[in-house]
Amino acid sequence: MAPNPSQPWAPERSWADPFIAALVLVILLLAGSQLGRRAAPRPAEEQATLEGRLQDMALAARQAIAHSSLRGWRLPPADFGPAAAARRSGWDQALLAVHAAESGDLDAGAALIQAAPGAAGGAFRQTWTFCYRGLGAPPAPAEFQAVRQALGAGYAARILEARLRARSGADPGPLEAQARDWATRRLATLAILGLAGVLTALAGLGFALFLAVRPAAAVPLPHYGVSGRGLLIVMLGWFLALMGAGPLVAGLVSLLPRLRAIYLPLVYGCHALAGTTFILMAEGVDLATLRRRLAPGRHGRALAAGLGFLALAFAAVLAVAQVIGPLLPSGPPPQKELLENLAHLRGAWTVLATFLTVALLAPVFEELMFRGFLLPWLVERLGNRLGAPRGRRLAVAVAGLAFGAMHLQPLGLPTLATLGIVLGFAFLRTGNLLSAILVHGLWNGGVFLLMRALA
Repeated sequence: MAPNPSQPWAPERSWADPFIAALVLVILLLAGSQLGRRAAPRPAEEQATLEGRLQDMALAARQAIAHSSLRGWRLPPADFGPAAAARRSGWDQALLAVHAAESGDLDAGAALIQAAPGAAGGAFRQTWTFCYRGLGAPPAPAEFQAVRQALGAGYAARILEARLRARSGADPGPLEAQARDWATRRLATLAILGLAGVLTALAGLGFALFLAVRPAAAVPLPHYGVSGRGLLIVMLGWFLALMGAGPLVAGLVSLLPRLRAIYLPLVYGCHALAGTTFILMAEGVDLATLRRRLAPGRHGRALAAGLGFLALAFAAVLAVAQVIGPLLPSGPPPQKELLENLAHLRGAWTVLATFLTVALLAPVFEELMFRGFLLPWLVERLGNRLGAPRGRRLAVAVAGLAFGAMHLQPLGLPTLATLGIVLGFAFLRTGNLLSAILVHGLWNGGVFLLMRALA
């Protein structure tokens, strides 16, 4: 039975309940298979991961400090033992091997070089042994370029090239200076980012106090007449489209390889179009009507409030990560695969298309789905049952948890749900979805630019 295009959808129980159960079963099976694939051993990486390159930068900062006016600082010794190498990829261990050798721990470095995979791994072991042990022969230029690329072309790769030049009888000074400059610039970047993070967290705390002492009157939220079963079918149908968009676009890219550059925009575009269509059909409205519901009146105040909620989101996520992080089992960072893809993008058009997807398309659609559609529906129904204040708080929590769970990142659920809860309060406070979209877009865009700048 299709929804009536002129009025909200209320599917009949006789067929809706079995259909919902079937959707849930299919989603659980697909989600289980996706989580199983993530937990399965992956093929050896062809280059250092984002996490390894960030560690390369952190260890390089120690070298920069040692050669600067701050060399008197007492820094804790770096750990290059088996525990430090555990759960790291082969090329991440190769990065550690270079830093171990630079710190004088050749035995630890010799143990770490064994993990580098593939033909480039053999060339790396040859290079490391020649540079730090003085044994064997230097690699061919093409072989070393493969090693340099696999190491991420960061500090470790640059200083290894300097040692190779020194062993060949050339002056390593210019390359050493370049490596230190590389580390110094990134150390300065980290310092600026750290200061900005502290100031943002303090601003978030200040904004939280402002909200506490200046409680705003409840603003009207859009009304949705779609029934509970209709809402469930919309949410589950969109989530199924989300899970199916990746394989669908991957098949399309295999037929048309030129589309590979816009793979991520195509995936987001497919499920966003499906989800938006489901909402419009279920509610019986057009896109212009829905937009007026979600962003009424003037937008300046809502956007200004969004900046405050962005600082609050940063402070809240940071606090939750500090409290919950030590209690979670060790594992790859949340959304590791996505972050790796962002860090390794190549080509100006690919980078631009992906940035617009991450910082614009994804925030607009996800805020429409979770804060613009699910949250108002929950606020109205739960408010009728539990009273307005309690119903609003519970609705924000449920929508935030749904937003976090949608990412299928168990270790990232606490921080993602926290972000979703702050976004929910932003919409409740302003009654204008643009405030939540602004927070979400700046958050995603900031993460994208940070990954590109550091890696």
